[in-house]
Amino acid sequence: MAASDKLISAESREGLACAAAARGEAERSARLFGGTRTLGYEQPPAERALREPYLAARSRLEEAAWRVAWAEGRAMSFEEAVSYALEGEANHGTPDSGTSDDVASDRLSE
Repeated sequence: MAASDKLISAESREGLACAAAARGEAERSARLFGGTRTLGYEQPPAERALREPYLAARSRLEEAAWRVAWAEGRAMSFEEAVSYALEGEANHGTPDSGTSDDVASDRLSE
């Protein structure tokens, strides 16, 4: 995989990890963050600082549970990690899930 592809994939997966953390899905977030490390990509310190608030999801789990989920993410192949990342997002407010239409309808009826 080209270095630019690794960067794009890692950044995309970390973005999904941050979204999962923001929704309170700490285990999912840990798996996604762990899966990013399988690419051998390490963020520069300034970029890591942007992710720190989302890594706070770690405090929602016991340390052992976080480590297990992180390890599960690291053990995924590239294809498994992509599939895992996308399967969870399908039900969280994407246009295909109908959630966006519901929100728009609620706003119009107010």
